[in-house]
Amino acid sequence: LCSAFVTDSAIYLHSFAYGYGDKQIIADTWLIQIDNAVNYATVSRDGLCVPLTGNNFVSEPAMINAITTTDFTPTVDDPSIFDIPAECNTAV
Repeated sequence: LCSAFVTDSAIYLHSFAYGYGDKQIIADTWLIQIDNAVNYATVSRDGLCVPLTGNNFVSEPAMINAITTTDFTPTVDDPSIFDIPAECNTAV
């Protein structure tokens, strides 16, 4: 399991391939129920556990949320995004 996204109590639903030809990613979809929320998480099976889609349904307060990851590459294009801004060094 991809523990960052899929809990031990998750229920496996199905798998399928994203893409086509030699550019396919095999993905698994899991049902995760927590309190008043029903979540469907689809993550890549390649060991990277890339969150490809997520659908969340909450009954109280009523809410629906959906995410889709596209054009993913397992690298950081600009490592400077992790640089701490100078003003944060003087924050109390």
